[in-house]
Amino acid sequence: MIRFHLAKLLHERAEAETRVIPWKEVSEATGISVSVLSSLASPRGGAVTNTRHVEALCRYFRCSPGDLMELSPSLDAEPRCHVDELYPTRGAHRRQED
Repeated sequence: MIRFHLAKLLHERAEAETRVIPWKEVSEATGISVSVLSSLASPRGGAVTNTRHVEALCRYFRCSPGDLMELSPSLDAEPRCHVDELYPTRGAHRRQED
């Protein structure tokens, strides 16, 4: 599972700028909704995102993708992923048509 370090990066940036930075500000700067940011920052992990979000966050935090996220050591937890698992309603709709 990939885990994002958003909370850590936000804390580091806030300390460097000696101010509190709300998620809404990050949302406005990156174009990523607060709910998606919250999902990515969740310690449970498992959030789905895209490369545009990763790029926007890397630009905002001035970091590389490796600083933003890491592969969790528990590699056996989710060995593979199918598009129907990412978007369950899409698969359900397609199965109803069959």
